[in-house]
Parts: sequence; C-alpha cells; structure tokens
Amino acid sequence: MLIFLLNHIEEKKLRPPIKRLRQSKERMVFYLIGLLLLLLPYGVSAVDIFPRDDEHKGIIDIGPYQIYPENRMGNGIYYEKKLLDAHPQRVILNITSIKDTKSYVYLFRDKNRIMGLDIIKNDADGDARFWKVDQQFYQYSNNTFGIQRVFRIFQGKVIPLLPHLRTGAGVATTTNHAIFYHITGSRDSTDTNSSGQEITQRIYTFRLHLINRNQKIIKSLQNLEVQDFSYSLKLKWINEYSVSYKLANGKKEIVDLRKYAPSLF
Repeated sequence: MLIFLLNHIEEKKLRPPIKRLRQSKERMVFYLIGLLLLLLPYGVSAVDIFPRDDEHKGIIDIGPYQIYPENRMGNGIYYEKKLLDAHPQRVILNITSIKDTKSYVYLFRDKNRIMGLDIIKNDADGDARFWKVDQQFYQYSNNTFGIQRVFRIFQGKVIPLLPHLRTGAGVATTTNHAIFYHITGSRDSTDTNSSGQEITQRIYTFRLHLINRNQKIIKSLQNLEVQDFSYSLKLKWINEYSVSYKLANGKKEIVDLRKYAPSLF
C-alpha cells in the first residue's frame, strides 16, 4: 500500500511537465503550418496542395517562366520563382516578353472561357499603353522609348507579330482579315512653297502587312510603298478586300489588296 501511494505521488509530480511538453509541441506544429501557408503564394517550390490529373500537372515551364498550378482558376505566373501576376477570375495559359522592354504580355481564359491578353508593366519602361483592338489583336505603344508592337491570340498562344520591328502599329480588322504597318525608314524632304521659301519636312515610308485570321502567316506587301509626312497611318477597311488611308495633304488612297496578296483571299 505504501509503495502504491509513493508511485501515485510521483506520477502527480510528473503530470504538469508532461502536459506542458505536449502543449509546447502542439504550438510548434501550429506555427510551422502557419509559416507554410504564408510562404505558399510566393514561391513555386512551396507545397502543392492541388490534386493532379491529366489536365492539372502542377508547374508548367515556359522558357524562363513558370505557370502554377496548370489550368486552375486563380493560378499565377512566375519569373525566377517570383510571382508576376495572378487574378482570381482568370486561368493564365501562356506568356511572352515585350522585346526591348522589361514588361510582359500573358494569355488568360476568364470564367466565361473567353481568352484575352493582359500586360504586366514594369515601371522602368516609362510611358507605355496596351490596348485591345478586337478579340484576337492587341497593340502596345511606348512613348518613352519609341516602341510599337502588335500581339495576336492564335491557336491558344500569344504571338508577337514581327517582333524584330520597333514600329508595328495601326491595326485594322474585318471578320476575315487584319492589316497593320511598320515604318521602314524616314528622310528629310525640302520643297519650295508658293512664297519661294524652302521648307524641310520629315517624310516616312510605310510597309503594310496582311493577315488572314484563319492562318498563321503574315504577308508583307513588298510591292506597295506608302509615304507621308505624318509618322502614323490610319488604315480603314472599305470592303472585304480593300483598305483606304488618308495622307497629311488630305488625299485619300484606296488599295485593292487582292493585287498584292491574292492567296489570302
């Protein structure tokens, strides 16, 4: 009986330290779980809490970029494990850089399964705009560095059109076609006005590029040269195969595109 009482007393002495140890372990586990949850949005290497199947494979590598998780609403796009952008109502599908800038354009699908493009701007790129022409074509313009670019959604990808050019602009579209231009060069032109004064102006040369919306190819209209004193050209479709443009002097020109790219009609 004495031995039993002694053992009971010793057990009661040990209970508080054991209880405190158990509580300490529980708190440690709680803190670790909280730390993991805080770190999860900031790194692709975090724990994958999404189930995987044939359409959801976790991390998708696109060059130096990563999309995580694949094909999930609210997923994110990463560069060197740094989150660039995410949106709760979008599935990010593809991304490309804007050449000669530090900004990016990405392809997404919204909750209505409609695809679109959006830009991730870098403050270092200065005064830049990105806008939608129609469901397939978008334009980028940077006044700080004099860069103009055209982007297209085609076959589930975001495609920079003629990315080696710095002046792609002026997109005009119809149901079946799209056309845009770039500036191939410029020079000074000196003329004498009616008062006998010599006036020097800058004249720009434009090259037009035609696209059939059902095809990937871009047809550059090599045999059509447009020149004007304005550095921008407003193209306008007047029917399914002809475009018009107005020069700085007020003269209006109409071009039958079948003459220059018959295979696209």
